[in-house]
Amino acid sequence: MVRIEQLSTVPKVQIDYEHTPVPEHLREQVEHAWETLTQSNPNYFNGEMLAFMSFDPSEGLIHARAEQYKHHAIREQIHLGVRMLAVTGLIVAPDLQGTPHYLLGKRSNKTHRYGDLWEFGPCGGIDVPEENLDTLTFDMIREELCRESLEEVGMSLESAPMTALALVHDDHVGSTDIVLRVELSTLPELSTEWEYEDLRWITKEALHEWIDREQNAFIPTAIEIARLL
Repeated sequence: MVRIEQLSTVPKVQIDYEHTPVPEHLREQVEHAWETLTQSNPNYFNGEMLAFMSFDPSEGLIHARAEQYKHHAIREQIHLGVRMLAVTGLIVAPDLQGTPHYLLGKRSNKTHRYGDLWEFGPCGGIDVPEENLDTLTFDMIREELCRESLEEVGMSLESAPMTALALVHDDHVGSTDIVLRVELSTLPELSTEWEYEDLRWITKEALHEWIDREQNAFIPTAIEIARLL
Protein backbone atom coordinates (compact mmCIF):
# COMPACT_ATOMS: atom_id res chain seq x y z
CA MET A 1 0.00 0.00 0.00
CA VAL A 2 1.26 3.47 -0.94
CA ARG A 3 -0.04 6.63 0.74
CA ILE A 4 0.73 10.28 -0.05
CA GLU A 5 0.58 13.23 2.32
CA GLN A 6 0.95 16.52 0.46
CA LEU A 7 3.02 19.11 2.34
CA SER A 8 1.64 22.56 3.04
CA THR A 9 4.59 23.70 5.17
CA VAL A 10 8.37 23.39 4.86
CA PRO A 11 9.32 20.11 6.59
CA LYS A 12 11.97 19.52 9.22
CA VAL A 13 13.03 16.35 11.01
CA GLN A 14 13.24 15.93 14.79
CA ILE A 15 15.60 13.11 15.80
CA ASP A 16 15.52 10.74 18.77
CA TYR A 17 18.90 9.07 19.35
CA GLU A 18 17.69 6.40 21.77
CA HIS A 19 17.77 3.13 19.83
CA THR A 20 14.95 0.66 20.26
CA PRO A 21 16.64 -2.58 21.38
CA VAL A 22 16.09 -5.81 19.47
CA PRO A 23 14.22 -8.32 21.68
CA GLU A 24 16.71 -10.74 23.16
CA HIS A 25 14.98 -13.81 21.70
CA LEU A 26 15.38 -12.38 18.17
CA ARG A 27 18.99 -11.19 18.29
CA GLU A 28 20.56 -14.37 16.95
CA GLN A 29 17.99 -14.58 14.16
CA VAL A 30 18.61 -10.95 13.24
CA GLU A 31 22.35 -11.48 12.94
CA HIS A 32 21.86 -14.63 10.87
CA ALA A 33 19.41 -12.88 8.50
CA TRP A 34 21.81 -9.98 8.03
CA GLU A 35 24.78 -12.28 7.39
CA THR A 36 22.74 -14.10 4.74
CA LEU A 37 21.92 -10.81 2.99
CA THR A 38 25.53 -9.62 2.93
CA GLN A 39 26.69 -12.94 1.52
CA SER A 40 24.11 -12.77 -1.27
CA ASN A 41 24.95 -9.16 -2.18
CA PRO A 42 28.28 -7.48 -1.23
CA ASN A 43 26.73 -4.02 -1.77
CA TYR A 44 24.96 -4.34 1.58
CA PHE A 45 26.61 -2.55 4.47
CA ASN A 46 25.33 -1.67 7.90
CA GLY A 47 25.34 1.85 9.29
CA GLU A 48 23.26 4.49 11.03
CA MET A 49 20.08 5.61 9.27
CA LEU A 50 17.02 7.61 10.20
CA ALA A 51 13.82 5.66 10.77
CA PHE A 52 10.46 7.38 10.26
CA MET A 53 8.20 7.47 13.31
CA SER A 54 5.38 9.97 12.72
CA PHE A 55 4.45 13.24 11.04
CA ASP A 56 2.74 16.35 12.43
CA PRO A 57 1.28 18.13 9.36
CA SER A 58 0.32 21.27 11.29
CA GLU A 59 3.99 22.00 12.01
CA GLY A 60 5.58 20.11 9.14
CA LEU A 61 7.49 18.12 11.75
CA ILE A 62 8.73 14.62 10.95
CA HIS A 63 9.65 12.55 13.99
CA ALA A 64 12.50 10.08 13.38
CA ARG A 65 14.93 7.99 15.38
CA ALA A 66 18.46 6.77 14.81
CA GLU A 67 18.48 3.12 13.78
CA GLN A 68 20.77 0.52 12.22
CA TYR A 69 20.23 -0.13 8.53
CA LYS A 70 20.37 -3.89 8.95
CA HIS A 71 17.24 -3.79 11.13
CA HIS A 72 15.40 -2.37 8.13
CA ALA A 73 17.08 -4.54 5.48
CA ILE A 74 15.97 -7.83 7.05
CA ARG A 75 12.32 -6.74 7.02
CA GLU A 76 11.20 -9.66 4.81
CA GLN A 77 12.82 -12.17 7.14
CA ILE A 78 12.20 -10.52 10.53
CA HIS A 79 9.85 -7.54 10.85
CA LEU A 80 11.21 -5.18 13.52
CA GLY A 81 8.94 -2.28 12.57
CA VAL A 82 11.78 -0.14 11.17
CA ARG A 83 10.65 2.25 8.40
CA MET A 84 13.38 4.06 6.49
CA LEU A 85 13.20 7.84 6.14
CA ALA A 86 14.42 8.81 2.68
CA VAL A 87 14.45 11.68 0.20
CA THR A 88 13.42 11.48 -3.48
CA GLY A 89 14.07 14.04 -6.19
CA LEU A 90 11.38 14.92 -8.71
CA ILE A 91 13.75 16.60 -11.15
CA VAL A 92 12.36 18.62 -14.04
CA ALA A 93 14.30 20.36 -16.83
CA PRO A 94 13.31 21.86 -20.22
CA ASP A 95 14.60 20.63 -23.56
CA LEU A 96 15.74 23.06 -26.29
CA GLN A 97 12.09 23.76 -27.20
CA GLY A 98 11.24 24.55 -23.57
CA THR A 99 9.21 21.36 -22.96
CA PRO A 100 9.56 20.12 -19.35
CA HIS A 101 11.08 16.65 -18.93
CA TYR A 102 11.27 14.55 -15.76
CA LEU A 103 14.16 12.32 -14.78
CA LEU A 104 13.57 8.58 -14.36
CA GLY A 105 16.05 5.94 -13.29
CA LYS A 106 15.84 2.17 -13.80
CA ARG A 107 16.91 0.52 -10.57
CA SER A 108 19.71 -2.03 -10.73
CA ASN A 109 18.87 -5.60 -9.80
CA LYS A 110 21.58 -5.21 -7.14
CA THR A 111 19.42 -2.79 -5.16
CA HIS A 112 17.64 -3.95 -2.02
CA ARG A 113 14.09 -3.62 -3.37
CA TYR A 114 12.34 -3.08 -6.71
CA GLY A 115 15.22 -4.15 -8.97
CA ASP A 116 14.79 -3.50 -12.72
CA LEU A 117 11.88 -1.07 -12.14
CA TRP A 118 11.70 2.63 -12.98
CA GLU A 119 11.45 5.42 -10.38
CA PHE A 120 11.88 9.14 -9.95
CA GLY A 121 15.38 9.79 -8.77
CA PRO A 122 17.88 10.20 -7.40
CA CYS A 123 16.75 8.98 -4.01
CA GLY A 124 18.14 7.44 -0.85
CA GLY A 125 17.93 7.08 2.89
CA ILE A 126 18.70 10.08 5.09
CA ASP A 127 21.84 9.63 7.17
CA VAL A 128 22.07 10.31 10.88
CA PRO A 129 23.96 13.62 11.22
CA GLU A 130 27.51 13.24 12.52
CA GLU A 131 27.02 16.20 14.87
CA ASN A 132 24.13 14.45 16.67
CA LEU A 133 21.82 17.35 15.89
CA ASP A 134 18.32 17.22 17.36
CA THR A 135 16.72 18.67 14.22
CA LEU A 136 17.36 18.58 10.49
CA THR A 137 16.25 21.78 8.75
CA PHE A 138 14.92 21.87 5.19
CA ASP A 139 18.33 23.03 3.96
CA MET A 140 19.88 19.91 5.52
CA ILE A 141 17.28 17.68 3.86
CA ARG A 142 18.09 19.46 0.61
CA GLU A 143 21.79 18.68 1.09
CA GLU A 144 20.94 14.98 1.46
CA LEU A 145 19.37 15.01 -2.00
CA CYS A 146 22.36 16.90 -3.42
CA ARG A 147 24.66 14.21 -2.06
CA GLU A 148 22.52 11.40 -3.49
CA SER A 149 22.44 13.12 -6.88
CA LEU A 150 26.23 13.35 -7.12
CA GLU A 151 26.67 9.74 -6.01
CA GLU A 152 23.97 8.16 -8.17
CA VAL A 153 23.77 10.22 -11.38
CA GLY A 154 26.82 12.53 -11.29
CA MET A 155 24.67 15.68 -11.24
CA SER A 156 25.17 18.73 -9.01
CA LEU A 157 21.98 20.24 -7.58
CA GLU A 158 23.61 22.74 -5.21
CA SER A 159 22.19 25.86 -6.90
CA ALA A 160 18.89 24.34 -8.06
CA PRO A 161 15.61 25.61 -6.53
CA MET A 162 13.80 22.91 -4.55
CA THR A 163 10.26 22.66 -3.19
CA ALA A 164 8.94 20.07 -0.74
CA LEU A 165 5.88 18.40 -2.33
CA ALA A 166 4.80 15.42 -0.24
CA LEU A 167 5.57 12.48 1.98
CA VAL A 168 5.16 9.15 0.20
CA HIS A 169 4.67 6.11 2.44
CA ASP A 170 5.36 2.65 1.01
CA ASP A 171 4.05 0.12 3.51
CA HIS A 172 5.28 -2.87 1.50
CA VAL A 173 8.99 -2.07 1.78
CA GLY A 174 8.72 0.07 4.92
CA SER A 175 9.81 3.50 3.70
CA THR A 176 8.69 7.12 3.88
CA ASP A 177 10.16 9.50 1.29
CA ILE A 178 10.27 13.28 1.40
CA VAL A 179 9.66 14.25 -2.24
CA LEU A 180 11.47 17.40 -3.38
CA ARG A 181 10.70 19.00 -6.74
CA VAL A 182 13.92 20.27 -8.32
CA GLU A 183 13.86 22.87 -11.11
CA LEU A 184 16.77 22.89 -13.58
CA SER A 185 17.31 25.43 -16.36
CA THR A 186 18.70 22.94 -18.92
CA LEU A 187 18.96 19.19 -19.42
CA PRO A 188 22.29 18.17 -17.83
CA GLU A 189 24.63 15.35 -18.72
CA LEU A 190 24.28 12.32 -16.45
CA SER A 191 26.32 9.28 -15.50
CA THR A 192 25.18 6.05 -13.83
CA GLU A 193 26.68 4.19 -10.90
CA TRP A 194 25.63 0.72 -9.70
CA GLU A 195 22.26 1.91 -8.34
CA TYR A 196 20.82 2.59 -11.83
CA GLU A 197 21.00 0.55 -15.02
CA ASP A 198 19.57 3.36 -17.14
CA LEU A 199 18.43 6.99 -16.94
CA ARG A 200 15.77 8.70 -19.03
CA TRP A 201 14.25 12.17 -19.44
CA ILE A 202 10.54 12.03 -20.28
CA THR A 203 7.63 14.42 -20.69
CA LYS A 204 4.64 14.27 -18.38
CA GLU A 205 2.36 13.14 -21.19
CA ALA A 206 4.71 10.36 -22.32
CA LEU A 207 5.18 9.24 -18.72
CA HIS A 208 1.44 8.90 -18.09
CA GLU A 209 1.02 6.98 -21.37
CA TRP A 210 3.84 4.65 -20.35
CA ILE A 211 2.32 4.02 -16.92
CA ASP A 212 -1.08 3.31 -18.47
CA ARG A 213 0.51 0.88 -20.92
CA GLU A 214 3.05 -0.80 -18.61
CA GLN A 215 2.27 -0.09 -14.96
CA ASN A 216 4.38 -3.01 -13.74
CA ALA A 217 7.52 -1.32 -15.08
CA PHE A 218 7.42 1.24 -12.23
CA ILE A 219 7.82 1.10 -8.48
CA PRO A 220 4.50 1.82 -6.74
CA THR A 221 5.61 5.16 -5.28
CA ALA A 222 6.61 6.45 -8.74
CA ILE A 223 3.05 5.88 -9.97
CA GLU A 224 1.61 7.83 -7.06
CA ILE A 225 4.11 10.69 -7.50
CA ALA A 226 3.24 10.85 -11.21
CA ARG A 227 -0.36 11.49 -10.22
CA LEU A 228 0.77 14.69 -8.49
CA LEU A 229 2.15 16.14 -11.75
